[in-house]
Amino acid sequence: MKRIVCFLLFGFFVSFGIAGNEDVRLRIVTQPDEVHIYHTKRLPAGYGFNVYRQDSPGGEFRLLTGEPVRRVRSSGELQSRLGESFREVMDFFEAESAGELWLFLQSRFLETMLAVSLFPELAEAMGMLYVDDTAPVGNEATYRVGFVDMPGNPVDEPVSRHLHLQPGIPDPPGELRAENDGVSVTLHWNYEGVGREDDDKVIRFFIYRVNPDTGRPEQVSDRIIVRNNAYDEHALHFRSPRVNVTEQYFVTAADITGQQSEPSEILSYEIIDTEIPAVVEDVRVSETSDNHSEITWTKPAEQDIVGYHVYRTDDLSASFRQITREPLAADQLSYVDREARGGRSYFYHVTAVNRLGYESDKGALVMVTLRDVTPPPPPENLTAEFDIESETVNLDWDISEITPDLRSFIILRRIETSRGTGGFNRINFTDLRETSFIDAGEGGEGFQEGARYRYVIYSSDYAENYSDTITTVMEVPLFTPPDPPGGLIAVNDRGIRINLNWNASPSLTAEEYVIHRAVSGGSGLEELKRVPSSAMFYRDEDVETGQEYIYALTAVDRAGNESERSNYDTLFFSSVTPPGSVRNIQAVERDGGIYMRWERVPDNDLAGYKVYRSDIPTGIYEPVHEGL
Repeated sequence: MKRIVCFLLFGFFVSFGIAGNEDVRLRIVTQPDEVHIYHTKRLPAGYGFNVYRQDSPGGEFRLLTGEPVRRVRSSGELQSRLGESFREVMDFFEAESAGELWLFLQSRFLETMLAVSLFPELAEAMGMLYVDDTAPVGNEATYRVGFVDMPGNPVDEPVSRHLHLQPGIPDPPGELRAENDGVSVTLHWNYEGVGREDDDKVIRFFIYRVNPDTGRPEQVSDRIIVRNNAYDEHALHFRSPRVNVTEQYFVTAADITGQQSEPSEILSYEIIDTEIPAVVEDVRVSETSDNHSEITWTKPAEQDIVGYHVYRTDDLSASFRQITREPLAADQLSYVDREARGGRSYFYHVTAVNRLGYESDKGALVMVTLRDVTPPPPPENLTAEFDIESETVNLDWDISEITPDLRSFIILRRIETSRGTGGFNRINFTDLRETSFIDAGEGGEGFQEGARYRYVIYSSDYAENYSDTITTVMEVPLFTPPDPPGGLIAVNDRGIRINLNWNASPSLTAEEYVIHRAVSGGSGLEELKRVPSSAMFYRDEDVETGQEYIYALTAVDRAGNESERSNYDTLFFSSVTPPGSVRNIQAVERDGGIYMRWERVPDNDLAGYKVYRSDIPTGIYEPVHEGL
């Protein structure tokens, strides 16, 4: 990362409200035409927030954000949102690509929070800044920020802040003074630190030198100079382009929106050459592939440098300790600190030693946070029990040790029914360190009777390491009978059989259908057949022509609960082929009429006979009676 001077991080992060487990805070900066609202909550990708404003006490909070201000969800979206600031943010994190920058923003929380304060464009892209250009500047107002997940559902409690929207710029620094060792200049200035509740939003300083040739100010260093809110005195080490001359310097303070103060008073300082080596420049620190710190630097211009010392601390409130017993060789421009351990932050200085034994001042302070690659202990002995009275699931588990870096247990749940298996969804949306959890079901609406629910739990730490998983399955008891199937229809299939068709039961708990049948003149509906719930068709082969059949269905779950009956359907089963021809017809005259008889036609669904007559065998035959 770029060398950051005045980088006493503890004071900075206390002022920003993120040291330890602080609550979410709002930092609000009023400018003449707009108000910048920052929050300190670390949002997952895609999450966002809404901003509301109350312009008078007791008045209605008005939504300012038409859509939630959301954190970007990909490296491509991040690059697009940063625009012209993209390269500067890349340089800040020393990232080689947009993908690497995206990874750093997910894993380097402290540097990310600092960068958010330095680059407003990054704050907007990370879902931490909203600019209110309709603010009633000059009046009092109350802002409220509510956080939402990707679907737009509220998460956590909203935060509010009431204040008088009075615009202003930062106060200028004061009491400039300087000292030098050769071309290495140390410029000091005062800027009074303030408590957390008196946050003045000042985040950095700019140091200017008056060019003696043009009379115009120019920055003496492109390093980012972060204001340490815990101290009144600040300093910057830099190299002067010349010695034995009088230079003019001034300092400005800038807030988190980029507004600079008026210049401080100009300091005129005569730079006199000395024997002390110049401060080592371009000090950098990075993490090696085997999880150690590697410090690198640029060789000073002096020809009499004979070696270097490296200093380290992991606590800025303590002193730095020299970790090189003897000066490193003059041509050795890197050092690997193999005593550094993963999961901690370290701060380093490098000094140069000349042939006379003089040691340079400690130059730029650099910091590295080594990856914690050790996952937390996994949960054990997971149980899930369904509470009939509350209709919730009680989850309990054990863990061998609650480690200091344990951030949360993560609980996943999915439903498994006879009709398919759903996907896993996380059910605890806030950090959880207790070893129990009460699940009220999807959206707090309870659970589906008869369904199996699979739970998976694992633990995560602040470095986003994850333990092995543990799983268990819980089945919800069945109490309510399923709904019956519908749309039952009985169809005569060519006089061979009766085909039954129906619609599935809307209840997912139905395991099978029971087909009931009654025969006209019988004793009522009786169970005919049981078929699985996947079936919606049945062929009744055991039928006789000339009979009337009545059908109905019920659905049964695996607990034996049976539904009410479906709709009834009645069918008279008849043959679809004509009866056989009448044979052996006999006709005799009797009592003034014609008496006829014939051989009975064998057919179960025979309804009767019709008699036709004609005066001649080849004539037209007409019926001689009505009906059959």
